[in-house]
Amino acid sequence: MKTIAALLSLVTCASWAGPTMLYVSESGEKRIAIYSLDENSGDLTRAGEAQLPGAPGSLTISSDQAHLYAAVRSAKQFATLSVNVKTGLLSDPVLTPPGINAAYVHVDKTGRWLLSASYSEGVAALSRIKDGVIEGAPTVILNTGMKAHSIQTDAANRFAFVPHVGELNKVDQLRFDAGAGTLTLNTPPHLPGGEGEGPRHFQFHPNGRWVYFVNEQGKSVSLCDYDAEKGTLKERQTVTTVPDDWKTKGSCADIHGSADGRFIYASNRGHDSLAVFSVNALTGELTPLEQTPTEKTPRSFCLVPGGENFVVSAGEGSNRLIVYRRDARTGALTPLKTYDCGKGPAWVFGVKFQ
Repeated sequence: MKTIAALLSLVTCASWAGPTMLYVSESGEKRIAIYSLDENSGDLTRAGEAQLPGAPGSLTISSDQAHLYAAVRSAKQFATLSVNVKTGLLSDPVLTPPGINAAYVHVDKTGRWLLSASYSEGVAALSRIKDGVIEGAPTVILNTGMKAHSIQTDAANRFAFVPHVGELNKVDQLRFDAGAGTLTLNTPPHLPGGEGEGPRHFQFHPNGRWVYFVNEQGKSVSLCDYDAEKGTLKERQTVTTVPDDWKTKGSCADIHGSADGRFIYASNRGHDSLAVFSVNALTGELTPLEQTPTEKTPRSFCLVPGGENFVVSAGEGSNRLIVYRRDARTGALTPLKTYDCGKGPAWVFGVKFQ
């Protein structure tokens, strides 16, 4: 009997599939909303929330999916929240001492460092992670100039990049040493943006050779070639995210690429749409496909992991979420349903628990 029970236990474990969850930073409510997503219908069900001492912004997760990290922007803190991988629910936060108001957070490949960028203070920072928890104030604060909007490391975990919107209009190129815990300027220290572009967020292509930047002021996406040995970028193509006859003011916000490397998506505030591009498999160059209407002011959106069959976009101006079904063959988005959420949805982050 014990043998049969053991075999049944193994079968159950092997067939168990974790939930697909969506975490939304409801900045106006000082909380992270927790939703479960039905992978057949795309329906969202609100499962809970986690309160914070200030307005949450950027979210990311540890590689083992055990800890969610949040920038608590108005409190100038970082929060670590333990994750129940069976339910997707979050613990009460463990908070760092006040430090910087981070617009973006990113965990390095070792899981020992949280990299962050501050728009209002013009710095990139490095914070230690110990036993899954962000520990203390940042150990490194590097002045990069105002309006630093995001930060990510490359696949080799040797370099990091910090785009700046507005007047500086550049991408800082940094050297990152996970062993020593250092973050320093590379040579050359930055890539200038094209006239009026304002690079904001970016994504690496899965092949590691191409990087795509969404330009806030330029309402465009730029393709850069990446030299992985030197840690440097070279811009090669820029494509508009809005129709040629769109003359009304607006700005871009977020960018994501499909896991298969075939499509790029970018959000348009003002035009209130998600721009869809196909990626040439040989050159990496972009071809515009469509602009799909969204809720008002789509600051953040995500391709939901676990097949990327769905995309969820947050309307910061309408306090609503919209779910799309994504066609993996064509890249096209079909609106399914909208949902009310808390005030000021500033970040949308999807997780498929394994």
